[in-house]
Order: sequence, then structure tokens, then C-alpha cells
Amino acid sequence: MIIDLPKNVENIIERLKEHGFEGFAVGGCVRDSLLKKTPTDWDITTDALPEDMKKIFKKTFDTGIAHGTVTVLMDGVGYELTTYRIDGNYSDGRHPDSVSFSKNLSEDLCRRDFTINAMAYSHNKGIVDLFDGRKDLQNGIIRAVGDAKKRFDEDALRMLRAVRFAAQLGFKIDDDTFEAIRERAKLLSKVSKERIFVELNKSLCGDFAQNIKMVYTSGLYRYIGKEFSKLDENIYDFYPRKFHNKKHMYWAAFLENIENVEAVKKILFELKSDNATKNNTYLLVKELKNPLPSSDEDIRWSLHRIGADLFCDYIEILKTDKKNKDILDKIDTIENRYSLIMKENHAYEISMLDITGKDLMDIGISKGPKIGEVLEFLLKKVIENPLNNEKSSLLRLAKEFK
Repeated sequence: MIIDLPKNVENIIERLKEHGFEGFAVGGCVRDSLLKKTPTDWDITTDALPEDMKKIFKKTFDTGIAHGTVTVLMDGVGYELTTYRIDGNYSDGRHPDSVSFSKNLSEDLCRRDFTINAMAYSHNKGIVDLFDGRKDLQNGIIRAVGDAKKRFDEDALRMLRAVRFAAQLGFKIDDDTFEAIRERAKLLSKVSKERIFVELNKSLCGDFAQNIKMVYTSGLYRYIGKEFSKLDENIYDFYPRKFHNKKHMYWAAFLENIENVEAVKKILFELKSDNATKNNTYLLVKELKNPLPSSDEDIRWSLHRIGADLFCDYIEILKTDKKNKDILDKIDTIENRYSLIMKENHAYEISMLDITGKDLMDIGISKGPKIGEVLEFLLKKVIENPLNNEKSSLLRLAKEFK
């Protein structure tokens, strides 16, 4: 079988060959090509040493020189080239203590995580598949290369990556590999929370996101975080949703049925989530706990609590929730009313009021906390009735509040 390599990848492999070295596209790009998917990046493995690569190619920079990785820049795109290597012991359960370079492609492929990721390709040699990766790809199987326990001892994140590939590809995890995950689950506690967060994000976004249930059935959930480990099994009754690249929406849909809303922030804090994802997820889950808006005033109060952008996300989550299939007309009505509210520029934040703190001081309200109290009172009146958002009406209401 011939894989359509990008021109630059062909050129890199050809340049290596001209200088007496071999080069192969390797890993995920080969897997994705065989699945008729477009690879997001192309990694190349070679018997050339880093110093050889830097002599052969004009534009390079070191990205992991200790592990034999150099990035070659062509037409503004970076391509990672890594020397065939043999990894030493993994005393931290994540990184090899030492790396030795090899001239043998098979020694490089046998250290990789799963058979579907352990294939290499060049136009000259075709597909190099030493571990039946193509067969597993055809059968939809995620199987560790060689001894699964050893692979997970080397890098505990691989266990979560297995779940992630199941969630992205819809594949089944091989029985022996899954049993090894169950036995080695505790090793996940050695992995940085940032890396765990990345894998969970990719799983929640997957086309087969229902497979995130494996995080629970494998026991991995116990070692993701103290708060995460408290999640009930029903939380994992998840299914694929499409929310573009909005992480907070996937997390809100995943955690929607959590009993303690305050735990949402704790979970994402433990996972070293960015603040935007953490705060937006919390606001959405909290809003999803409220009854659906039944009036324009309810919608304005919701906008006050979460803002217009999150309100749109909130509506999208409601529309894609299977339990709402019988009330989609009601949700559409809410969305239409929201659009009208925005078109008519109804106020739902203090900054949208037709009055300022200076206006209030001009009628004798003292500067300080009192101004804030009056503005909050006026906003309440405007949310209840948008017609109140007119300067003379607001001044009259402010005088009554005094």
C-alpha cells in the first residue's frame, strides 16, 4: 500500500537517504493515513544522529536533543525527526532515565505504546509493521506492544491514552491490555495533572466519547485526583457531543449531574485546568441546575449570572442533551426570546444601565458603597422591566431608594 506523504516529508526522507541514512514516517501519522484520516502532524524516525540531522538540513532547532529529537523547518512547518532509540529504565513512571541510540528500526518500534502506533512507512520500504498493527487497526483493537504491564510501567500515561484512543476511534481495548491497566492503574498517580487533563479533554471531545466510561471501569478514576475520585459512576454515562473546541462545554456536559456544584472548581483546579475552563464550566453546571427560563425576565437573570457567550453555550448543551428530546420546542422558544432580548438591547449588567455613578452623586448619593447598592437595585428593576432603563426613570427610582 502506498501512503500519500506530504512533499516536505518525502523530501526529508530522500535527503536522509542521499546522505546514507534511512528515514520513515512513524506513529500516529501512519495510523491516521491507514484510517483515511488527515494526520495533524508528521513524525519521522531515522538512524541519523541529531548531529547528522543538523548537518543535512539548513534550518533546525533542538526540541528534545537528549532523546534524539530535532525539528526540521521546511516552508514554515516543523517536522520532528528522532533517532532510533532504546529507552533505559523508567524510575519515575513517565520518562526514561537514559536513552541509547540505535541503528535498528525494530528496536525503536518495540518501545512504542500500542501496535496501531508502532508502524513506520517510506516509499522505498513500504509499511513496516512488526506487531500486527494493521490487523488491529482493521479489527478496531487497541493492544499494547509486547508486554502491556511493562509498557505501562515505563509510562503510566499510556493507560489513559488507551482510553483516549478508544474515545476517539471507537476501538475496543484488548482484554490483556485492559487487565494490565486495571493492575497498574495506581501508577497514574505519578503522572502530572496537566498531562492527565489533556488526555481527558481529548476523550470528552471524541467521536466515541461514551468510552470515557473506561476511566471508571478500569479503576483509573481513583488516581486522577482526590475530588475526581469521588465522582459517582452515573457521571460516566456520557455520550458524544460536538461543541467545537470549547473545553468548558464538554466538561459542563460531563459534570452536569454532579451533586455538589462546588466540587466542579475543585476537580478542575486539581487537574491544573486553565482558569477560563474552570470558571466557565462551574458557571454552566450551576446554571444547568436551575429550572429552564420560563419568561423573558428569567432569561435576563440568566444572562446576568453567566453572560451572553455562556448563555449561547448553555442553550447548545440543553439542545444536545438526550433527556431534553421532548422539550426541544421549548428550548427553541427560549433561544428565540434570547435573540429578541439581545436585539432590543435589554440590560442585564450594570454597565448597560442608562445611568452612571456620577449621575447618582449629582442627585446627592454619597460616593462609596452606597453607589454600588443603588446601581444593583436599579439593575434589578431593569431586569424585571426593561422599560425602566431610561435615565429619568432610573433617577426617579434612585431617589425612592434613598
